[in-house]
Amino acid sequence: MSGSSGGGGIPSINRPNQNENCEGLIINTNLASPQPEVVSSLNQGDFLEITIASDQGPIQAFDAEGNLAGNIISREQVKLLNCIISGTEYTAEVISISGGQCKIQIRPI
Repeated sequence: MSGSSGGGGIPSINRPNQNENCEGLIINTNLASPQPEVVSSLNQGDFLEITIASDQGPIQAFDAEGNLAGNIISREQVKLLNCIISGTEYTAEVISISGGQCKIQIRPI
Protein backbone atom coordinates (compact mmCIF):
# COMPACT_ATOMS: atom_id res chain seq x y z
CA MET A 1 0.00 0.00 0.00
CA SER A 2 1.31 3.42 -0.81
CA GLY A 3 0.25 6.94 0.06
CA SER A 4 -0.46 9.71 -2.36
CA SER A 5 2.46 11.88 -3.32
CA GLY A 6 0.58 15.11 -3.93
CA GLY A 7 3.42 16.51 -6.03
CA GLY A 8 6.12 15.26 -3.66
CA GLY A 9 9.53 16.69 -3.00
CA ILE A 10 10.68 19.48 -0.81
CA PRO A 11 9.68 22.91 -2.08
CA SER A 12 12.50 25.23 -3.04
CA ILE A 13 12.90 28.74 -1.67
CA ASN A 14 10.24 31.07 -3.01
CA ARG A 15 11.94 32.98 -5.76
CA PRO A 16 11.22 36.67 -6.18
CA ASN A 17 9.96 38.07 -9.45
CA GLN A 18 12.52 37.77 -12.25
CA ASN A 19 12.12 41.51 -12.87
CA GLU A 20 13.93 42.37 -9.63
CA ASN A 21 16.38 45.27 -9.89
CA CYS A 22 19.52 43.27 -9.12
CA GLU A 23 21.84 46.11 -10.18
CA GLY A 24 20.26 48.39 -7.58
CA LEU A 25 20.34 45.91 -4.68
CA ILE A 26 22.46 47.24 -1.79
CA ILE A 27 22.36 45.51 1.60
CA ASN A 28 23.86 46.71 4.88
CA THR A 29 24.22 43.86 7.38
CA ASN A 30 26.56 42.11 9.78
CA LEU A 31 28.32 38.89 8.86
CA ALA A 32 26.51 35.92 10.39
CA SER A 33 28.66 33.24 12.01
CA PRO A 34 31.81 35.35 11.56
CA GLN A 35 35.05 33.36 11.57
CA PRO A 36 37.22 35.05 14.25
CA GLU A 37 40.57 34.16 12.67
CA VAL A 38 39.47 35.70 9.34
CA VAL A 39 37.56 38.71 10.70
CA SER A 40 40.52 39.68 12.91
CA SER A 41 42.65 40.07 9.77
CA LEU A 42 40.13 42.33 7.98
CA ASN A 43 40.27 46.11 7.89
CA GLN A 44 37.70 48.78 7.15
CA GLY A 45 37.55 49.19 3.37
CA ASP A 46 38.52 45.59 2.57
CA PHE A 47 36.34 43.74 0.08
CA LEU A 48 34.84 40.27 0.41
CA GLU A 49 33.70 38.02 -2.42
CA ILE A 50 30.03 37.04 -2.18
CA THR A 51 29.24 33.52 -3.41
CA ILE A 52 26.62 30.82 -2.95
CA ALA A 53 27.25 27.17 -2.11
CA SER A 54 24.23 26.06 -4.18
CA ASP A 55 21.03 27.53 -5.59
CA GLN A 56 19.53 27.03 -2.12
CA GLY A 57 22.34 28.89 -0.35
CA PRO A 58 23.99 29.58 1.96
CA ILE A 59 25.29 32.93 0.81
CA GLN A 60 28.91 33.23 1.92
CA ALA A 61 31.58 35.95 2.13
CA PHE A 62 35.24 35.13 1.44
CA ASP A 63 38.35 37.26 1.94
CA ALA A 64 40.95 37.90 -0.79
CA GLU A 65 42.82 34.71 0.18
CA GLY A 66 39.69 32.57 -0.22
CA ASN A 67 39.01 32.13 3.50
CA LEU A 68 35.39 32.04 4.66
CA ALA A 69 34.72 35.21 6.66
CA GLY A 70 31.07 34.42 7.41
CA ASN A 71 27.59 33.98 6.00
CA ILE A 72 24.98 36.48 4.85
CA ILE A 73 21.63 36.57 6.60
CA SER A 74 19.37 39.47 5.69
CA ARG A 75 15.74 40.30 5.03
CA GLU A 76 16.87 40.63 1.41
CA GLN A 77 18.72 37.30 1.23
CA VAL A 78 16.15 35.56 -1.00
CA LYS A 79 16.35 38.45 -3.46
CA LEU A 80 20.17 38.41 -3.25
CA LEU A 81 20.24 34.65 -3.82
CA ASN A 82 17.96 34.99 -6.85
CA CYS A 83 20.08 37.80 -8.29
CA ILE A 84 23.30 35.78 -7.88
CA ILE A 85 21.67 32.77 -9.55
CA SER A 86 20.54 35.09 -12.36
CA GLY A 87 24.17 36.12 -12.95
CA THR A 88 24.67 39.37 -11.04
CA GLU A 89 27.96 39.40 -9.12
CA TYR A 90 28.27 41.07 -5.73
CA THR A 91 31.02 42.24 -3.44
CA ALA A 92 30.90 43.28 0.21
CA GLU A 93 32.88 46.18 1.62
CA VAL A 94 33.88 46.00 5.28
CA ILE A 95 32.28 49.07 6.89
CA SER A 96 33.36 48.46 10.48
CA ILE A 97 34.68 45.82 12.83
CA SER A 98 33.85 45.89 16.52
CA GLY A 99 34.84 42.96 18.67
CA GLY A 100 33.84 39.89 16.69
CA GLN A 101 31.16 41.71 14.68
CA CYS A 102 31.82 42.76 11.10
CA LYS A 103 29.43 45.22 9.42
CA ILE A 104 29.43 45.02 5.62
CA GLN A 105 27.74 46.65 2.66
CA ILE A 106 26.87 44.29 -0.20
CA ARG A 107 26.51 45.77 -3.67
CA PRO A 108 26.76 44.67 -7.30
CA ILE A 109 30.15 44.70 -8.98
